[in-house]
Amino acid sequence: MRNHPLQGNQCSSKRRCVSINFLVLPGKLGTKTRVWAGSRTCRFARPLPDTVYYRLASDLAGGPFLMTEKLYYHDSYLRQFEARVVKSAQAAQGCEVVLDVTAFYPTSGGQPHDLGVISGMRIQEVVEREDEIIHRLEGPVPGERLECQIDWERRFDHMQQHTGQHVLSQAFVRAAKRNTVGFHMGADYVTIDLDAESLSAQQLDEAERLANAIVFENRPIHVQIVPEAEVPALGLRKESSREGPLRVVRVEDFDVSACGGTHVRHTGEIGSIVIRKVERVNQQARIGFVCGRRSLAAQQRDLESLAAVARQFSVGLGDVPARVEKQIQETRHLRKALQTKNRMLARLLAKELYAQAEQRLGCKRIKQLFEEEEVEFLKLLAQALLSQGNCVVLLGSAGTQAALLFAQSDGLPGDLRHILPACCELIEGKGGGMRTLVQAGGKNASQVQQALDLAEQRIMSVNSGSVL
Repeated sequence: MRNHPLQGNQCSSKRRCVSINFLVLPGKLGTKTRVWAGSRTCRFARPLPDTVYYRLASDLAGGPFLMTEKLYYHDSYLRQFEARVVKSAQAAQGCEVVLDVTAFYPTSGGQPHDLGVISGMRIQEVVEREDEIIHRLEGPVPGERLECQIDWERRFDHMQQHTGQHVLSQAFVRAAKRNTVGFHMGADYVTIDLDAESLSAQQLDEAERLANAIVFENRPIHVQIVPEAEVPALGLRKESSREGPLRVVRVEDFDVSACGGTHVRHTGEIGSIVIRKVERVNQQARIGFVCGRRSLAAQQRDLESLAAVARQFSVGLGDVPARVEKQIQETRHLRKALQTKNRMLARLLAKELYAQAEQRLGCKRIKQLFEEEEVEFLKLLAQALLSQGNCVVLLGSAGTQAALLFAQSDGLPGDLRHILPACCELIEGKGGGMRTLVQAGGKNASQVQQALDLAEQRIMSVNSGSVL
């Protein structure tokens, strides 16, 4: 193994690896890269572009090696490029390909992978496995030189959302003194987790206003690779544990973050940042938001929903809140009046049912099936029946959903919970309750009568005169 004229090398026969310490050269710098060459591993302490050390590593290893230059690190706007196949293998579904260069971003750091086509074959997924970027395609690709095209609409959406996240995270630092501890980008939404159990409405409003002010100022965004020795002086919003040169995304005079994702060049391209949801998750505040095209689509959906409500009430868009509030108050009044009438009806019906019920062993047994009744009315009726005297009550409703309610007087022996499971199985549902009161719901309303009959049989079959 000969020495390289730049600085030299060290060889460990035990690990069969070669460590080559390069001098810092001008040009693009990638992440720290391991390069396989047959059975050897060439470990480059200073990551450099493919053009600098491709042939050198091949010569040292005595053959070709696997390494992909990440074009998306240097140009997020690159839509088309050519690449050479370095490695290809059949997969369970389709084909896996490693390229010498790629602009397809792999799933990483909370950002989903890019999509697109490689020589006519659609990309299903892009993942980073150890030091390889795997392109999973729907089928094999012909030849070694390939034409690659990014799904630009998806890529630019991810650029808007990810850059918007940087701006919003810094806005929360300044407006609420809260740091981002988690980030996820979904197909329709983006979330960040903050180190706070809750946030006030004022803090949310101030952070959102500040973030959009930065967007409207159209500040430039700079992406650069910074030598490790210079990283401490950057003032990163969040410290990085990565060794070696660091890729840094800087929103001018606002935010500095270590990041390997794709970003826009100016904040104005984010479009807007709109907070849509706030919830508490694992003692942290989870902020759901959308940027750019997503915020426009969300606004359009909201407007369509508001317009639909306005049409139902025959009012203008601006009158909807007041009309909805009025409807809520009217509904509460009607519900209260209905509850009063239901209590009166339950008392009258209870007297009639109790009078008609058969008395056996010192108590009455009432079994009644209703075509369509709410569980709340069944409870009122059961309470009214129990107030008449010792009894066992078996009620059911066979409406759109199956409902069962069993009750018995406190002085009676037995446990209604013992007969409920078999009845639940009939109506394909579940339930629970106490010894003297149980209820269940299910999806098979056609079996409610059978469930009531089964409950009655179980009660009647108990020996020694016990109710259960």
